[in-house]
Amino acid sequence: MTSFAAVCRVHEIEVSELASGEVSGDWDLVCFNFDYPEMMSLKLIPDTKKRWPSAPVVMLTMECSLELAVWALRMHVFDLLIKPLSVEEVERCMERVLQAVQARRTQSGRRPQAILAKMPMETRFRPQMAPSSRLHLAIAHVNKHYTNQVPESEVASVCGMSPSRFCREFKFAFGVTFVDYLSRHRIGEAKRLLLNRSISVTDVAAAVGFTDPSYFTRVFRKLEGTSPTEYRDAFMIRAAVARGDSPRRVAER
Repeated sequence: MTSFAAVCRVHEIEVSELASGEVSGDWDLVCFNFDYPEMMSLKLIPDTKKRWPSAPVVMLTMECSLELAVWALRMHVFDLLIKPLSVEEVERCMERVLQAVQARRTQSGRRPQAILAKMPMETRFRPQMAPSSRLHLAIAHVNKHYTNQVPESEVASVCGMSPSRFCREFKFAFGVTFVDYLSRHRIGEAKRLLLNRSISVTDVAAAVGFTDPSYFTRVFRKLEGTSPTEYRDAFMIRAAVARGDSPRRVAER
């Protein structure tokens, strides 16, 4: 929570305190800081949204899986952040939170029932189990081999499915195509590597499985709204400002 403490006032609460139901107050933001969340901890998120329906819920985790992201989306989690966090990610999140809080203060109120109506009981604490039992193999295969070419037919074979069935079940389970998931996974890894200025953008592209640097840049811009170089420069400048350095000096390096 150190990154958040730099931009907002933080009141840390143990999971046991929150689960006891004794915590009170009017919170602008509720943030869950997990390493690898387990079922009982995740159950606190919808419980918290019932108690504070107007407060945005942010989840920090070291587990980077599409299944968890889909679950968070269905639970109306405001933002899912993968640790370790960059200064830019924290600031971007807090800008969105501030906008949400300001909008909330102009409204008369918010009832928990409005949120609960959007959350089907069968999706509260588990994904669609029938397809995901075999599709876990696809996620594991991507985590291990994303730096190489990963044909959809190859992953379908790993899951014991025909390519057409694999495409349908993957899209049904996770809400995105396998190709989209693979691209997002690679870009997520690229963002981490870009924080190291000693690695060129071309080398970053190759390290995460893109053989064409131009195509890597196009995909990165499509998903992140900026180029890899601009993403790196913006992070370095924000990190320098946080340290008290001159942004101009960083740009000249």
